[in-house]
Amino acid sequence: MIFGNLIYLSSLNKESIEQLRAWRNNTELRKYFREYREISKEMQEKWFENTIGNRFQVDFEIHDITEKNLIGHCGLYYIHWVNRTAEFTIYIGNVSFRKKGYGSDALKTLLNYGFNELNLNRIYCEVFSNNEAIKVYRKIGFKDEGVLKEHYYCDGKYWDSYILGMLKKEWNLLNKNEKEI
Repeated sequence: MIFGNLIYLSSLNKESIEQLRAWRNNTELRKYFREYREISKEMQEKWFENTIGNRFQVDFEIHDITEKNLIGHCGLYYIHWVNRTAEFTIYIGNVSFRKKGYGSDALKTLLNYGFNELNLNRIYCEVFSNNEAIKVYRKIGFKDEGVLKEHYYCDGKYWDSYILGMLKKEWNLLNKNEKEI
């Protein structure tokens, strides 16, 4: 387990995949994911099996530290071991834990793991402009690196897709400054 202030990250548990699938199939969440289709039980089981021993991704369950409830999922994907890069993914599925700092804490915990345990140099994400989480990512320290104009179609409208990234040296500087305050 990897502990943050409000959460801890743990390995994926087969008993949790149905809850994760239910959250992923929630239409309010699904509109923020690349996978637009509803995920079947078979698709979810195949995804779980593909995560085991996959050296190009790491997946975690997110649990609140107090009650130990499963509240979401995060991970690092497309890990490129030569370039030392990865794309992050995260969601808080349990609505009771949204907009209360749990997602930010989980992302910071994941970043710390990626930069300091996996020794990654750059972590990035793609986020659609209809997703308010982009504000959180920027607040944490991610920088805009590019925009894919009208790259995503949802709810009868085209949305831009932003590529945000952070380097290990930027992360370390942010943490150093935070500790000095």
